[in-house]
Amino acid sequence: MNIYLIVKNTNVRLQKIIKEYNIKHDENASFALIINNNILELYDRSKMCKINIKVDFLSKQNNYRCVNFKKKNEALYKALGIKANYFPSVVDATAGFGKDAFLISFWGCYVMMIERHPVVAALLKDGLQRAYENKNIGCWLKKRLHFIFYDSFKMLEIPIFQPDIVYLDPMYPINKKKSLPKKNMQFLRKIIKNNSNYKELLNISRKFARKRIIVKRPIYAKPLSNEKFEFSIKNKNHRFDIYLPFRTK
Repeated sequence: MNIYLIVKNTNVRLQKIIKEYNIKHDENASFALIINNNILELYDRSKMCKINIKVDFLSKQNNYRCVNFKKKNEALYKALGIKANYFPSVVDATAGFGKDAFLISFWGCYVMMIERHPVVAALLKDGLQRAYENKNIGCWLKKRLHFIFYDSFKMLEIPIFQPDIVYLDPMYPINKKKSLPKKNMQFLRKIIKNNSNYKELLNISRKFARKRIIVKRPIYAKPLSNEKFEFSIKNKNHRFDIYLPFRTK
């Protein structure tokens, strides 16, 4: 596990999260976890302009996406197959900072996020706990959006429900012709590194999901697997490839 600097603080809730994920203090670490206004934030100490990253389900961006939501414009909504009387249960096996998981839960689905990196998990749990306490969204969020600190490659061993859908958002391949990704994605690349065998994770997901597996890809990228996906739904920048589960005899 990578070691990160922790700025000490008396906030009991956040200190409990730091202890839970066994994050150790290191004065020489390139990244720092800080506590700012009782919010856990991450910043890159190697950069002169220190831009903090936090998980904020109450952000203006999230609020805008929710308020301006239109079914016809949301490729992910279509990929999930949500109907007036059908709201699939979803496991987000590559939770990251939880943006897509939050949106899926807002649409009415029960979502379980899985994240295996301790620092990302700490940020995610802090953001979720704060959102649970919000008077506007806390009530429904507690019912629909949850999180476990675990390795998705071992999801078949997790004692949780078998979901209708497994959602995968693998680290995007680097496109040198494109501009740099957003700051939060740059942070994820540096922290997590892109060394996971996502093809294997897709195969595991196809053993776990009951109805479909959704793989988010940039529009320019090749499919995650050589195996043919069932269909794909696209928007301007992204593509959602839908695979069916492996059928057991």
